[in-house]
Amino acid sequence: MDNDELYMPDIISVTDDDGREIEFELLERYETEDAVYVAITEYRDDAEEIVEGDFEVIILKVVEDADGNEYLEEIADDVEYEQVSDILMAMVEEKYDVEYFEPEQ
Repeated sequence: MDNDELYMPDIISVTDDDGREIEFELLERYETEDAVYVAITEYRDDAEEIVEGDFEVIILKVVEDADGNEYLEEIADDVEYEQVSDILMAMVEEKYDVEYFEPEQ
């Protein structure tokens, strides 16, 4: 395997409401004229966990506060979420050669 084939995950650290730091892997990023969105999943560095795991992909919006600090928030608008989710999931599926199935309701 040469260096071009090595996978180096893009890790982001998020602090939850209780002050705990959680690491996520940035799977994909999508930008529009008005907003930035990300698809992330909880980061695992254990190869067996990665292969065996069934990790949830989380779609969030990147928001900037008045001080210029970025944070992630849920997408409140259902239509916006569905549109962005479809785009990001298609990007993730293509990049990682995987398929995610929507749960039947």
